[in-house]
Amino acid sequence: MDFKNKLLNLVQTVLEELKMLHQEFKAQNVALAAAKNEIRELKISHKSLEKIMLQISRSVEDIKDKAGSQASTVTTPALHEVVETLVVKMKSYAEATKSAHISFCQEQKIEKANQFARMKNVRISGLLESEKEEVKSVVTNFLTETLDVTNPDLAQAYRIGNKVAQPRAIIVKFMDQAQRDMALANKVLLKGRRI
Repeated sequence: MDFKNKLLNLVQTVLEELKMLHQEFKAQNVALAAAKNEIRELKISHKSLEKIMLQISRSVEDIKDKAGSQASTVTTPALHEVVETLVVKMKSYAEATKSAHISFCQEQKIEKANQFARMKNVRISGLLESEKEEVKSVVTNFLTETLDVTNPDLAQAYRIGNKVAQPRAIIVKFMDQAQRDMALANKVLLKGRRI
């Protein structure tokens, strides 16, 4: 008996699903028929639009032909003056644009050179400052004694900023980028110090 009930339930489930599929197919057939009608209407309207476009293009060609024949018979000096004025303005705009582009490129080259030059610079903060100090010698001593940079070759060393309670920062320009890199690599030795 239990087997028959299960089989009966299974058959009923299958029948219900078939009914649902049948209803879905009907709905899709209706939608398909509507889509076919729309396509048919679009084809008709497309053909009428093609006819209208053909008529418009013929009219444009006629207008061009008429305008061309009239333009060749009529010459106005005022028109030539306007064209020449426009040509002169366009040339001046082209020259201005060209000079602006050249100026921009030169500024970019200068900025690139400055960036490259700053690659050899290091900023040091926290070194004690005295009244009449020789900044370059202070930095040289700091580099050799603290950061183990042997014979540092410095192009420049100067303090920046206003004098306040804290010592001003120092900008150091190395002659050799390898020494700058060595100093930066050895900054681990400064751990725990306020430099």
